[in-house]
Amino acid sequence: MLKSYLKIAWRSLFRSPFQTFIKIFGLSIGIASVMLILFHVKDELSFDQGFLKSDRIFRVTNENLGEGARHWAATPPPMGPEMQQLLPEVELTVRFHRPSAYQLLSHTSKSGNTRKFEERGGFIVDSGAVEMFDLEFVQGDANTALSEINSIILTEDMAQKYFGNENPLGKIIMDNIARIPLKVSGVIAKFPFQTHLRFDYLLSMPTINNYQDQGALSSRGWSGFYTYVLLKEDIPLASMTSKMEEFMIQFYEPHGETPSETLAARKLRLQPITDIHLHSKLEKEMYPNSDITYVYIFGFVALFILLLAAVNFINISTTQSFGRVKEIGVRKVVGAKRKQLIHQFLMDSLLVTFLSMIIALVIFASAIPHYDDLTSKPFYQENIFTLSNFGILLLMFISVGVLAGLYPALFVSRFSLVSSLKSKKNSGPRIQIVRNSLIVFQFVISVFMIVGTIIIYNQMNLFHHKNLGFDKEQVLAVTMHRDMWENYGALKAKMLENPAIESFSTTTNIPGDRFGSYFFTPLGNAQQVTEGFDARLMLSDHKFLSTLDIPIKEGRNFFREEANTGNTEFIINEAAGKLFGPGKAVGKRLTIGRDTANIVGVVKDFNFASLHSPIEPLVIQYNPYAGGHLLVKVQENQLAETIAYMEKSVESIAPSSTFSYSFVDDRLDGLYDTENRMSKVFNVFALLSLLIACLGLYGLSAYAARIRIKEIGIRKVLGSGKMDIIKILSRDFLKLVSTAILIAAPFTYFTMKRWLQDFAYHIEIQWWMFGLAGALVLFIAIATLSYQGIKSANANPIESLRTE
Repeated sequence: MLKSYLKIAWRSLFRSPFQTFIKIFGLSIGIASVMLILFHVKDELSFDQGFLKSDRIFRVTNENLGEGARHWAATPPPMGPEMQQLLPEVELTVRFHRPSAYQLLSHTSKSGNTRKFEERGGFIVDSGAVEMFDLEFVQGDANTALSEINSIILTEDMAQKYFGNENPLGKIIMDNIARIPLKVSGVIAKFPFQTHLRFDYLLSMPTINNYQDQGALSSRGWSGFYTYVLLKEDIPLASMTSKMEEFMIQFYEPHGETPSETLAARKLRLQPITDIHLHSKLEKEMYPNSDITYVYIFGFVALFILLLAAVNFINISTTQSFGRVKEIGVRKVVGAKRKQLIHQFLMDSLLVTFLSMIIALVIFASAIPHYDDLTSKPFYQENIFTLSNFGILLLMFISVGVLAGLYPALFVSRFSLVSSLKSKKNSGPRIQIVRNSLIVFQFVISVFMIVGTIIIYNQMNLFHHKNLGFDKEQVLAVTMHRDMWENYGALKAKMLENPAIESFSTTTNIPGDRFGSYFFTPLGNAQQVTEGFDARLMLSDHKFLSTLDIPIKEGRNFFREEANTGNTEFIINEAAGKLFGPGKAVGKRLTIGRDTANIVGVVKDFNFASLHSPIEPLVIQYNPYAGGHLLVKVQENQLAETIAYMEKSVESIAPSSTFSYSFVDDRLDGLYDTENRMSKVFNVFALLSLLIACLGLYGLSAYAARIRIKEIGIRKVLGSGKMDIIKILSRDFLKLVSTAILIAAPFTYFTMKRWLQDFAYHIEIQWWMFGLAGALVLFIAIATLSYQGIKSANANPIESLRTE
């Protein structure tokens, strides 16, 4: 019986080859799109799942309570060891510390060749990381590699970069900034799964004494270490809440705090390591994380695309079934039961789905490289060809095949014997309602995707073109290494000689980077400020404001460095100035740590951080020799020549350094990588959804033209023109598309408005966005329908009237 079903299903494919093509092509695109999105979503959800003890690994986070609360991803240095000592439920603790934003490392071979690179992916780490995170050693002893001072372990890629095919064990890599020789004690394999822990090398924890003084390492107020704990087996996370409070009281007691003060000021949390990538946007994250919101968005897009393809399948299958009414009647005459008819049409559906799945796999394989470019996240073949993924494909095949074919099968099997033998092709009103509803549903999704694309595009345009309050164009951000600082006078003279360099400034922070948060205490009559305040801090010189063209609102700029470099001063932004009251900040004194100085000016607010967040209070402290960056403002059309000039100057003045630079505008654009990727993917799938919907519309209009072929012939004989024929065939469909636009508008408005609320700066949704999307959908629908209408209008009416 199964063989018979399959044979008949195969033959039925070729009875209406055009409509079969539309079904298979639309379903193939839909399935391929869903596969791409599902594997992307599955990849996002898999972060940190590969650690053998992932269910017991937690990151300790520190949440400040009260006014100006911040939730920190990092914790004080002593917290890890003391947790392991005081909490019996903790099996192991591991700390990660980034010694600096960048390090300049080099290796000189016996032949005298030096390989030198600027590295940004290094951490100092406790030796317990080997056990907690299952580090796989390719070379070296895992038990001792992170125990000795000045030891470094490399990833395989980094070992290849510095040593080629040589054995790196025992060789020396020099930290050119700290001037510390680091002995290679191991080489580890790359994690075979996605993780938020990204590093190129690890230094042993005893080495930290070369980078931090004992005062910092014993501080209980400095959040400088990422602390991870491994709980013992069968310890529920809920039971740790009270334990963490008891530990906090003991930990901050040496800080001079009472238990009530400690509990009122902060809260320690244990964050599951598997939650970090998608659910964590804390202060001082190790790296920028993704967002679960975008996983939901991609999931809904996948569902929409699959539903569109399935709706196409159902609509065209039901129209095709009218061409098989005689076959159904004959089958019923010879004894076929309804169940057998349902099985036959389900077999037809499964065969089409199977062929679509094969074509979808080909499209998927071809699209992977392009999808990699869109998402900037490569698919690894070993992560694609897995048993679970094949299970997903099998489930998709069965569910799409059965669900898409079930309605047409039930619909066909209900044909009465008499109407089947009479070849009655007109569908009843209930069938017409279902079909029209499915068409409306398709275009509701298409309109939602297109309006969403327009809104996302305009929001991204705001991100990239909003006036940030400073000039970000033509500004180089050059990394200042130690040797460059030691020869800064000569480098400055070189820059002054070049007329293409309009201005330059040293700074600790570049707009777009993270600015540290510090507590400032006002002195004297501070008006509204009574207990101090938290603000972002950067150190810079007197040329910073002019280099980025930041206007001064009140007061003055810093004194020139030649006047008195022994003193410091503060400039604050308007957001910080509001804490003092209008016009009352200039002349006030602030204290931070050991520094006390006057506020000499207030600058207009500028967006030094991402537009995801509002502008926070900012304090700029005068210190021209503390920055790690050099900002260089270059004349228009002189960038290439100036970069070459700067590189040559650094090579001649500080040969042991390396010239490393970026563009300030690129760094700012990089803050929106996640949104940029989502926008690109959304654009592609919006077009695909519209293509699938129009394919279905075209197939249905072709069927409508075929069943009205006699009517069209008669109308032409009676004098109807081409436009009249097109109107007849298009009118009902265009009503459905217009209805879809009206239904989609409020749904899209409220959905996209909710998305925009996540940004401190966002566009307003305008009526023209819906008008543009509606006009585009109507235009494409008219073009689709007109083609079929023109084809019918051009047909010979004699041939039409001879039909049947």
